[in-house]
Amino acid sequence: MMQDNFYGRFTKIIRECNYDNTYKMAWAKSLVEICSNQEFLGEKLTISLKEIAHKFLKYYWNQTIFFDLIQGSNPNRPPIILTLIKSLIEKYYIAINKKQPEVFEKVEDRFANIGMQNDFEKTLIDIAKILKNDVSWRFDNIDDNSTKLYDYQQKLDFLVIDKDNAIVLKNHQQDLYDLINYRWSLILESFNSSPRINKKVRIIDERCIKRSPLNKFKTYLDVENPNHFCFICGKQTSSRELAIDHVIPWSYMYSDDLWNLVYICQHCNSIKSNVIPSKGQIDRLKERNKKLLLLLEQQSSHTKMIEELKLAIEKDYVNKFWTGCKG
Repeated sequence: MMQDNFYGRFTKIIRECNYDNTYKMAWAKSLVEICSNQEFLGEKLTISLKEIAHKFLKYYWNQTIFFDLIQGSNPNRPPIILTLIKSLIEKYYIAINKKQPEVFEKVEDRFANIGMQNDFEKTLIDIAKILKNDVSWRFDNIDDNSTKLYDYQQKLDFLVIDKDNAIVLKNHQQDLYDLINYRWSLILESFNSSPRINKKVRIIDERCIKRSPLNKFKTYLDVENPNHFCFICGKQTSSRELAIDHVIPWSYMYSDDLWNLVYICQHCNSIKSNVIPSKGQIDRLKERNKKLLLLLEQQSSHTKMIEELKLAIEKDYVNKFWTGCKG
């Protein structure tokens, strides 16, 4: 019965927490993940705030470096933890001398080799301080219920959870991950205009964020641009220096669509990063799509990709997603 009360209260907090930011979702997910990886030897499990801070860093790093999702209700005053992690990401980009997004699980092992171990450790300590002051005691403070999920005294660097309750989190980990990700997505949808929010949140549970090869689009792109002129600089590009690019950034779309893909040169590709396209580029993309569809239809092609291109033109996806991306 006590375990049922614990599970019910844990899920109640996830469902009823406020929508100011996503800290409570990250806190809940951290507890579930930490308990799920434990082999229980005693009657109590002690969890350090630094260990939880490490999970926060992983979750927010992956959501930010790939998708730059807004995590708080005031875009002019983002959550402090997010600001700390964005600062660490910028230092990482400077250290590797390029803006190449990479999942935290891979980057963590490289911090020492690129001279960032101290920055990494300081960020963990700073996140732990914020958890101590603002999150640890608030998570379990949504009503007057005397049933507590864990023992925590303010200003301490750790919390203690009963073994039986920790096992409940471990045994229900998948259901809890699904619930947390769902609630996290709902919160983010109130802050972000970005599409596919739920998919972007769920992806942080995977070991790597995979981007599919774009070679399958060459056959279609060649129909309209057989001489491989760069969409950005306009110069003709050799096959060796040719790249396929998302005009509206992949980090926003999280999708590969013919209507949003163009040829660019490697030089322009290396400096473009996640820059939002100009109105001129958007207008050129819309005209390109109309021309591409006409040429493909003249070839009597009726593939799913071409039908999607036609729908994108009819629904004005370019302008709609560009407007959302700017927002």
